[in-house]
Amino acid sequence: MLETTVQPGTNIVTLDYRGGLSVEDEQRMRQVLDGVIRDHGSIRMLAVLGRIDVSDISPRAAWMDLKAAGYLTKLDRLAVVTDAAWAAKISEWTAELVHVTVRTFPADRRSAALAWLAQP
Repeated sequence: MLETTVQPGTNIVTLDYRGGLSVEDEQRMRQVLDGVIRDHGSIRMLAVLGRIDVSDISPRAAWMDLKAAGYLTKLDRLAVVTDAAWAAKISEWTAELVHVTVRTFPADRRSAALAWLAQP
């Protein structure tokens, strides 16, 4: 399940991802991201990655997720909150590929990640 929320009055978007991924999850995420880009021109993203159930990811949703990579060009900052080593490594790759500032935080430091995103 992918929950997408926005910190009111900001361009900070939280993607809280755990379990599976549906087409509806992807569509909701795109709507939120499009609205924030329209209102602010860019995104600061808090990606919270819990236990992901690969067997519960819709193939169409996975394809939509790959195609959503274009949103990376609108990122100012990306904070990844996870205890999964593989996710931290992907965060490093993202930083290198799209030249965005990325920081990884352990799961118990979510509030620190949000504070970092809120800094000017």
